[in-house]
Amino acid sequence: MTTWYLDNDDEITDAVARLRGTDAGPVVLVVPPGSRIATGRINFKLLAREAAARDLALAVASPDEQVRALATSAGVITGTTPDEARAALERGDEPPPPAPIADESPSAIAAAPPSPERTSLTWRSQRLRFVTVATLVVMVVAGFLVTQALPTAEITLVPHRGTVGPLEIPVVASAAAADVDVERGTIPATVVEVPLQAADSYPASGSETIETRATGAVSFSAVEQEFDQEIAAGTRVLTPAGIAFQTTEDVTLSRSDGSDATVAATVEALVAGEEGNVPAETISVVPSLESQGISVTNPEATSGGRFEETPRVTAADYDAAAVDLRNRLTGELASYLRAPEDAPEGYTVYPGTATLGPLTLEPSAEEVVARPLTEFTLSGSARARVLAVDESAVDRVARARLLAAVPEGRAIIDETVEVGHSDGRADGATVTFVGTASGQAVTVVDTGALLDRLAGLPVSDAQAILEGLGTATVSVWPGFVSDLPNDRQRITLDVDEASATE
Repeated sequence: MTTWYLDNDDEITDAVARLRGTDAGPVVLVVPPGSRIATGRINFKLLAREAAARDLALAVASPDEQVRALATSAGVITGTTPDEARAALERGDEPPPPAPIADESPSAIAAAPPSPERTSLTWRSQRLRFVTVATLVVMVVAGFLVTQALPTAEITLVPHRGTVGPLEIPVVASAAAADVDVERGTIPATVVEVPLQAADSYPASGSETIETRATGAVSFSAVEQEFDQEIAAGTRVLTPAGIAFQTTEDVTLSRSDGSDATVAATVEALVAGEEGNVPAETISVVPSLESQGISVTNPEATSGGRFEETPRVTAADYDAAAVDLRNRLTGELASYLRAPEDAPEGYTVYPGTATLGPLTLEPSAEEVVARPLTEFTLSGSARARVLAVDESAVDRVARARLLAAVPEGRAIIDETVEVGHSDGRADGATVTFVGTASGQAVTVVDTGALLDRLAGLPVSDAQAILEGLGTATVSVWPGFVSDLPNDRQRITLDVDEASATE
């Protein structure tokens, strides 16, 4: 059993707080004469209701009859001394039924038959009669406030916040991707086409040699030829300068009777070239026949001797020129990739994805090879392809994946989101990135549904619910009220959602 001694200055809220601080067992409140609590029956009715709500047996002890009368009229067990009140509780006395408020009016009290107790009222009882009217006015006003304006509650809730991430999201850019695919982590890449062209002149390294021997005819003669003289093909004849010829056919110098014998034979220069083209009457030496009295001459000039070397374009020349042009185009592509001025605005070009297309040559090999040229001109053209990526799409994928990772019932706080990505790594026809994302998420609070759920609950139960959502403070007025109002319109809920976004 618990006994609480109240002071004259204690308010009703202090007495209610005492009851709330009691875990179990009967309670005796000792109320001194002149206590502020004893100014009206409504205070004792509030005490009786609080005790009943907590399943506590309550008794009021006071030496002041007026105090006991007010407590009894509110349905509270009373006693003159604490021991007397405790004894009543130990016996299990039933609380008296509450009396109608009309019984407390000054006229009712004045009309009541005098009793030994009333005739022995102290000076304090006399004073109370003078303030009865004022007390009744206060009671009426207080009753109105309780029914019309009380209780009220103010709740402040700061929802839970937590970090989401950091997440690492592989993202692949390729020309095959038509659009951003958040789930697959793919984004489109734009193909930038680069036209390239180069031309130059190249020497011909081949040649064609044309060499012919001079040909003509000679006449062999002899004086008084005594027998037929055969002159075989291959017989050498010369000019005095030593330019040699040989016969190309067998001829016979016939026997003559006192007259000159002659015979013609065709000759060919031993060495090709123009030097074999000799004038008439210049071939006069026949070494193998002069001892026999045979002479030789060429009635006409020999001709047809020639030695020429003509330059030609070879297939190797053409192929080497093609290789040179392709190397030049590769150099032009490298220069472009270092400063791709015509790339789409906002895109990053990735040189590692560049490819050089087939080389087109003008003129064709068939038109050049074997031509008798000292040099030839060749032009080459090709189109290169390289990927360009809008890297902001990587950040969009990272952000979307972050939002998808937010736990159910929470929302991301937009200003806390941080996204980024690594440098792209080119791999043939794709560029790979690693996107990163992190942010703060806050518990989403449906204020209307929460108020419906909290209305009418004990403060402790409401506090437990709110703690599942965040950090909360609950303030109820008057302070002795233990439950939130049933009317949600009397509950003020202030939620600091920290700029949460769905």
